[in-house]
Amino acid sequence: MRAAAILLALAGMVAAASAAAAAAVVSGVAQGANVNNAANNAANNVGVTVGDGKSLAAALQRARADRRIRRITLAAGNYELAAPLVIDERLSGSADAPFVLTAAPHARVVLRGAVHLPALRWRPWRDGIWRAPYAGPPFQRLWLGELPLVRSRYPNADPAQAGYGGAADATSAVRVARWRDPAGAVLHALHGNRWGGLQVPILGKNADGSLAYGAQVGNNRVMPPSERDRYVENVFEELDAPGEWYDDRRQRWLYFKPLDGARPPAQGFRAGVHEALIRIEGRRAPVEHVRIRKLGFRDTEPTFLKAVEPLLRSDWKFYRAGAVTIENAADVRVEDGEFSELGGHAIVVSGRARQVRLTGNHIHAIGGTALAFVGRPQAVRSPLFEYHEHLDLAAVDRVPGPRGDDYPRDSAAVDNLIHDIGQIDRQAAGVQIAMAARITVDHNTIYRVPRAGINIGDGAWGGHRITYNDVFDTVRESGDHGAFNSWGRDRYWDPDRKEMERRVAADPRLPLLDAVEPIVMRRNRFRCDHGWDVDLDDGASNYLIEENLLLAGGLKLREGVARIVRNNIMVNGTFHPHVWFADSGDVFEANVVMAPYQPVEIERWGRSVDRNLFVGGAGLAQAQARGTDAGSVAGDPRFAAPADGDYTVTNAALAARIGFVNFPMHDFGVRPARLKALAAAPAYPLPYTDTDIATDSAAADPAPGAATLEGLLLKPVETLGEQSAAGLATAAGLRVLAVQAGSRGEAAGLRPRDVIVGGGRDAQGAFAPVAGLAALQALLADGHAPELQVMRDQALIVVRWQQPAAPAEDLRR
Repeated sequence: MRAAAILLALAGMVAAASAAAAAAVVSGVAQGANVNNAANNAANNVGVTVGDGKSLAAALQRARADRRIRRITLAAGNYELAAPLVIDERLSGSADAPFVLTAAPHARVVLRGAVHLPALRWRPWRDGIWRAPYAGPPFQRLWLGELPLVRSRYPNADPAQAGYGGAADATSAVRVARWRDPAGAVLHALHGNRWGGLQVPILGKNADGSLAYGAQVGNNRVMPPSERDRYVENVFEELDAPGEWYDDRRQRWLYFKPLDGARPPAQGFRAGVHEALIRIEGRRAPVEHVRIRKLGFRDTEPTFLKAVEPLLRSDWKFYRAGAVTIENAADVRVEDGEFSELGGHAIVVSGRARQVRLTGNHIHAIGGTALAFVGRPQAVRSPLFEYHEHLDLAAVDRVPGPRGDDYPRDSAAVDNLIHDIGQIDRQAAGVQIAMAARITVDHNTIYRVPRAGINIGDGAWGGHRITYNDVFDTVRESGDHGAFNSWGRDRYWDPDRKEMERRVAADPRLPLLDAVEPIVMRRNRFRCDHGWDVDLDDGASNYLIEENLLLAGGLKLREGVARIVRNNIMVNGTFHPHVWFADSGDVFEANVVMAPYQPVEIERWGRSVDRNLFVGGAGLAQAQARGTDAGSVAGDPRFAAPADGDYTVTNAALAARIGFVNFPMHDFGVRPARLKALAAAPAYPLPYTDTDIATDSAAADPAPGAATLEGLLLKPVETLGEQSAAGLATAAGLRVLAVQAGSRGEAAGLRPRDVIVGGGRDAQGAFAPVAGLAALQALLADGHAPELQVMRDQALIVVRWQQPAAPAEDLRR
């Protein structure tokens, strides 16, 4: 029976049924047609069962017209969609009878964003490559059956290779000369400072044969791409590896190099069509009370070239679409789904949305972010969009909180298993929150991600609860980040550090105009081996961080206010305070640390840094020499069973002296049995002993290794903390700690906190790196007036060294 006829028959059945027996189930495939026991359904809760993409679209359309249809059940199978499914306000349910789109019991249902290509007439071409005429719609992804194929690229993809898998010569002049017309190609790269990833569209070639590039996308900190971690895709001349393909849009040929060298089959190829599969979006009014349950989502198109919207002053540019996209909605749940083989994001909650709950989903092997809660900038007071943008203080809106309601709030991501994401967009996170309020992130397991597992892009508007998550194997392909990362470059922020310090000193309430509610981080387990376990960066304010287990990188607090950090365990890690405001109000108490603190440019230590447990006595001595930790102690915490992940402190006497209270060690991550059985666990480090920890003289001496040159107190950049504080690409250069009045350094315009990274220019105009004090000394002694390249307030500037005038007696000679 045809689906349309079945749906028409439904209306007649409902009209004829009694109030207690008005529920029917209609199948889009003949063998599935049946009628439910009407006694189990209410008159206003009709169910429809469908079995293919066409009947599903028809059932949704019928449900818009007949408000009694409240459940659409999908029979087992793959659903190739002709267009993304739209659930708008006409499909709203009620609190008692929500609209439900769900899989049949025990059925595996997969919505797909790819469709089967028509039969292809393959012809041998050359070098083992075949081609077939193809004049259909363009696409970015191609499969043979379930096997994903590779769009032609250099260097060739190598699944066994660890790391980014790029090559320094990906866009070299020699290689580019081989390309006839690279228009439509894309340069993928890590950020030059390893702050995530980016893409640059290639528009063709310039008259001199060099590549013509479009604007960078994906990253809001525009800098040159990494010279090493880069690859190009969609270049015809790079079609040279088995499994690669190229779609020649101009000549209308599809090229393919088979894995086995044999003629490709005519049937079985699938091409990407859709970037989204379901859009839950109110058009004229909010859509409410919707449930999406137990569905699979696969094979969407990449969206990285559309990631052009900056998310305020975070490091992100973003595109507001996922396999499931939710906006202008309330009381929506996406439950127990599986998201895999996606080209872009999994679930995006955008703009006006409340009481959205994402639970029990398995999200893996996708190109972008798993879960994103991203508001609209029109809800923000005094918004700015790039790190170095400036707003005069008089122009800053002083009203706390949001300007409108166009943002996600009172929503949750709970019990989701997230791993192997960001496989195309390296600027990705397991959970991303920006311009949102009161988002609960609870009991998620997140690992194998290129940057943060959980990222909060700004202080607007706080109230989030980050609890019981298990986040590890993070920051795998980038740097200067954490398993948890946040920024607070909010309306008070200014790129001029001194100006920002003046603002906060004059009005300490400024950092809390956007961060109006505290963010609570409690009972999480974080591990980052390439940064910090918890990284509160660039102004992040108003946090309560307590009872967390940190397994590797410790905790960093950069400038910001009102952070309370207490009762955390930092296994083999420590506290990293960076460039605080004079009166931050920060508290660091009752924590277990296992290495000396690692401060960078801290002059005043907040409200309280005290009553902590140091494993090593040297760390405690260094802290007390700086005037902190008068009531802290040193000793062995005697962790219960570290090899099993149990770091319960059993040294009750030491714990009591600092007020430390143990917290549960085995309630991190996902709880549903089906997800728990699939989830990995972090490596549990064995604790260092006191003799294992190398003490850092920087903790006792504010300028270890420093020396004076021409009125400048200079220190080599040696640590990740110093690199991060200055916004450097690598731990290299000379930090300016002090400038003597009247000195040549002052005459050159150098300031404290500057970092000298280069000096002099070669024949091509490039600066030579300043490797250390001796290199700078030699440069200044050569009798010339060199230019110096300096990092100031995370921007590169050039200053000219001023040579002194000759003495009068020399002039006479």
